[in-house]
Amino acid sequence: MWIVKTGRIIMLLTLAVALWVCVDRPQTTSDSEPFNLSDLLARLAPEGWTIYDQVGQFKADNLYERLNGRAELYLAYDVISLTTATFEDENDIRRFVEVSVFDMGNPTNAFGIFSVERFQGDPPLDLGRMSYRSDSNAYIWKGKYYITIVVADSTEEFQQIGLDLANKVTAPLIDSGERVWGLSALPQDNLITDSVQYFKVDAMGLDFMQNTYTAEYLKGKTTIKAFLSQQASPDAALDLVERYAEYSQKYGQGYKRTKIDGAEFILCDMGGTFDVIFQKGRIVSGVIAANHQVRAIEIASDLWIQLQLN
Repeated sequence: MWIVKTGRIIMLLTLAVALWVCVDRPQTTSDSEPFNLSDLLARLAPEGWTIYDQVGQFKADNLYERLNGRAELYLAYDVISLTTATFEDENDIRRFVEVSVFDMGNPTNAFGIFSVERFQGDPPLDLGRMSYRSDSNAYIWKGKYYITIVVADSTEEFQQIGLDLANKVTAPLIDSGERVWGLSALPQDNLITDSVQYFKVDAMGLDFMQNTYTAEYLKGKTTIKAFLSQQASPDAALDLVERYAEYSQKYGQGYKRTKIDGAEFILCDMGGTFDVIFQKGRIVSGVIAANHQVRAIEIASDLWIQLQLN
């Protein structure tokens, strides 16, 4: 009898453990890291170098302590945290490398901060989703992360040190694969790839323009700047178009409406340049700061045709 009861107790305990494993144990998501970022950076010191002080970790509420004067830009993209480390040559403290990993919460925010800090024409790197080198510094976007490697000098030696560190810190970071809508929504014909930028707020210096992508297109010998914004509903998109028209009336020379093949465009005379805006479903798009009125309307019409609703 005792043996039977013992067997039942063991069986119940085994079942309880199995239920705990399946139900109560926290599940690892695709964005969870198999390591601690602070530990990762602490182990990255190149041979003959040492970490200065210790790995720094900052949240949104104290980011200004590390990025004095620049924290507001990152806060505008809802930065979650910054993990950073500075390494210095054991024989010469003037030789240093700073590694920073920003957790921006999602790939769209990470692309946004990456894009607005990028300059056109810098050579690309084969790291993350997008990356480039500026002098010997490296800048990488991978998933929800924005990574910067800043070195003390622009010599080939420092360039190689920076690239080695960029590879080591980027490789383990997990990318969820979540898409960034604007990168696929923007028409690709004649697009200048490294001109694409995402503004979470205050796009083009306008406080009513949010969640907006801008990009440059090369039409013949002319470079045209376009924008693209997806709203919550067609009504919200229409409201944004009307606000833009009111803005041009107040600060420009007014606007007029024109139709081409059934699509309505608003031509805004900004006093020397022209903006053309339109609505297509939930999308508001158009051309900004064009020098020629007719050319601006032609390119805006091309955009309207190429844009796919989704």
